[in-house]
Amino acid sequence: MTLPRALGPEIATPQDGARRARHRLHAVTRTPFGLYGAAVLRIGVSGLFLLNLLREAAHADRLWGPGSPYTPELFRASIEARGADGRLSWWYTWLGTQSPDYFWAAYVLAVAVSTLYLLGWHTRLMAILFAFVVAGFYMRSAVAASGFELLSLLFANYLVLCAPGRRWSLDARRAARATPAPVSRYEELRRRVVTVLHNAGMALIAFQVMAVYGTAALYKIRGATWRDGSALHYALRLDDFATFPELSGRLAGLGSALALIAYVTVVSQLLFPALVFVPRLKYVVLVVMLGTHLGIGLLMALPMFSAITIVGDLVFLPTPFWLRAERAARRLRSPHEKSR
Repeated sequence: MTLPRALGPEIATPQDGARRARHRLHAVTRTPFGLYGAAVLRIGVSGLFLLNLLREAAHADRLWGPGSPYTPELFRASIEARGADGRLSWWYTWLGTQSPDYFWAAYVLAVAVSTLYLLGWHTRLMAILFAFVVAGFYMRSAVAASGFELLSLLFANYLVLCAPGRRWSLDARRAARATPAPVSRYEELRRRVVTVLHNAGMALIAFQVMAVYGTAALYKIRGATWRDGSALHYALRLDDFATFPELSGRLAGLGSALALIAYVTVVSQLLFPALVFVPRLKYVVLVVMLGTHLGIGLLMALPMFSAITIVGDLVFLPTPFWLRAERAARRLRSPHEKSR
């Protein structure tokens, strides 16, 4: 037995550190992390964006088309005022048109791309087209955009780096049926590059979610109403954000309970970047965030924003959780499998 091993894990040699570094580098370049989380994010973001398109179909021209108060002329003027009118501006200004035919063709394209991306058909190509579509619609509604549009744009761009089609997709089903072929040196290099990009994209998504919670908590702490616990009382009194005014009015009278919920919300958001990586506390903080978002969605008329933030939280659930959920879903579909 060597001396470092006899003394325990507290003492490590430089060789051990180098070995661990090589092991981590090997994992980052060969092991794609969070494939199920990436698939869930793909399904959630594209599904919500598709739902929003279809929900607003009757008002699409007023929201994003030539009939919008934010006219194509104002749109182009605002882009120029921001100094963003450059060679690459076509990426996000392509929806600024005066032609109804062009707009409705773009709308149908957005619905088709969102649907194919949701199903995971040629996911790599659809990821790029989906980011292109989301950017165009986000910029056309930038004046009245909410957190839902912004998070959809950010997640769509990060997913371009990821491999969200390897699980729960038509691509994954096709790959499972294909005959394995010999892996060439070029194919191995390509696989490593894809893995590194995927892991970087998942890291960016996780960092984005943590940044949202961290900055939200810091802004809340600066507010006097959050410090004294009365913020939720006043929020429930706002008529513009009251889904169920009578219910909101009754809840607004629960002073002590609302103060406790306010403090729990702030502390959970502030400590989220740390607690979400602690195995025993991960699920606790995620459940608290789930309750917060459900409350915002149901009581403050912000269902799409709540839904997109919940989808972002799901990225932190580990692969074993999704495997158990997949097995449970299969048992529900196949009662005979349950009895075995």
